[in-house]
Amino acid sequence: MIDLVKARPGFGIYPELKSPELYKSRGVDQVKLFVEIVKKNGLEKPASLKQMPVIIQSFDEAAIRRVATELPTIPRVFLTSKDEDVTDARIKELAKFATGIAPEKFVIDRHPDMVARAHAAGLTVTSWTFRADDKEMKFPNVKAEMTHFLYDLGIDALFTNNPDQFPRR
Repeated sequence: MIDLVKARPGFGIYPELKSPELYKSRGVDQVKLFVEIVKKNGLEKPASLKQMPVIIQSFDEAAIRRVATELPTIPRVFLTSKDEDVTDARIKELAKFATGIAPEKFVIDRHPDMVARAHAAGLTVTSWTFRADDKEMKFPNVKAEMTHFLYDLGIDALFTNNPDQFPRR
């Protein structure tokens, strides 16, 4: 996958470390494997990151903290679906080891001021998952919803199941 992406200038990867503790209980150190692969491919080097951006994401705080230590040049995004992760105190704590926060869109909707607070702490804000078939959507369509989050609330990025509906400006 890395070789395929490297062959496409301007493309990058945004992998997620899923359930590191589960894998660890099975004798697999997922973070170690990720760090080794990144280093083996030289992806942690500033020149490489300009050619092929790499951002790591996880719901697992320990994994993000560890990547911050072992791969400090790689941007690290903490995923969350919890309201308590967007308080002032928590945002300040996350900024010590993460470069971004990725609350589920419903968390941002309940706490829209968290975007400015996260930005003030030096964190990027990414949200997920925007999809046309979302039964809980409060907007006429997914394009309107993404427009609101990107341009009204000011998030930096989002994940969508409908990239054809992405609101470009």
